[in-house]
Amino acid sequence: MNPKPIHYDNYPWTTPLIENAVWLAVYALGFVILSLLNPWAALAYLGYSLVCMYLVIPRFICTHCTYYGKTCHSGQGRLAALLFSKRQTERFGDHFKCMRFAAPVFLAPIVGGLALFIVHFSWEPVGLTIAFGILALGCTRIVTLRLGCPYCHQRSVCPACRKSPIC
Repeated sequence: MNPKPIHYDNYPWTTPLIENAVWLAVYALGFVILSLLNPWAALAYLGYSLVCMYLVIPRFICTHCTYYGKTCHSGQGRLAALLFSKRQTERFGDHFKCMRFAAPVFLAPIVGGLALFIVHFSWEPVGLTIAFGILALGCTRIVTLRLGCPYCHQRSVCPACRKSPIC
């Protein structure tokens, strides 16, 4: 039996497939929760989530990554190369703070679910909000930490990995 590699130069295609499936489930569940409040809010959330995760983050973070133009755990390294020019790799850690743009992807459905809970109690939004919390705050982190971080070239300089005991 061969030992696992220390890092991947290109991740297996299944890794970004799994990670993006989880993210798309997060966006869909967030959309459902917010659609119970307002369909326009749900559409705005979905649009923001997709733009943030597939344009903003690739532009500000992935362009500084060693996986630029390669298959990384999220697949965004290839996407970044199609849309944006390469930037200074040594500045990756400095630009990782742009992940803050993703905060509304996590917060909006939770706040919306809590608002529904307060204004008009029903078990449906409670269950959806709990499921969203588990999926968005638990499953996404587990998938990234198990499939991405252990094999990543950037783990020694990645702020997210430095905060994790798994890395």
